[in-house]
Amino acid sequence: MLARMLDGKPPSGFEAIVCGVGPGSFTGLRVAVGVAQGLAWSLDLPVIPFCSLMAQALGSVVDLSPTPRFLLSTTAAQSGLLYWRVFQYQDEVLQAQGSPQLDSPETVASCLSGNILDSLVIVGSAAESVAPHLTTGATDRIKVEATRRPDAALMLDYVMANKSAFQGIAPELLAPSYVQIDIGWKKISEQPKRA
Repeated sequence: MLARMLDGKPPSGFEAIVCGVGPGSFTGLRVAVGVAQGLAWSLDLPVIPFCSLMAQALGSVVDLSPTPRFLLSTTAAQSGLLYWRVFQYQDEVLQAQGSPQLDSPETVASCLSGNILDSLVIVGSAAESVAPHLTTGATDRIKVEATRRPDAALMLDYVMANKSAFQGIAPELLAPSYVQIDIGWKKISEQPKRA
């Protein structure tokens, strides 16, 4: 992927490396962070952590007309739960309304107030699980984009257009945003016996 991205050119002239840090899949986040750290160390560059839920919401900001005022970005998690975060788009800036959360679809729907529901797009792999739990009549006003996923090119474009809003950090400080502290991991000795 890196060779295809560089298209035979050396990686000189880079200012930083932008990395999606989650929340999301434990393994996927570790791989992304590890690759970004390795590149950053080898090229002596800072890294810019980027919320994967925001990267997912950016696609709707770019593609939809009229541009939605509020976006609920979702990613399916374990046991019927989902990672989620609400964003407001105003004056060409996508502003997070709180930190990433992990909840049930019912809880997420109960956190969405009336003014958000008037101009909301729900994106991501868990989008369709939230919509049925919204208040009566709200589903007619809401657009659901369940196939929307984070887009690295949109992350980069957004960082380049809003450089003052993003701070580069040393590679060793880059860490995944797990949100879910108890990931249900167990040692082999603690796992149930398999037949």
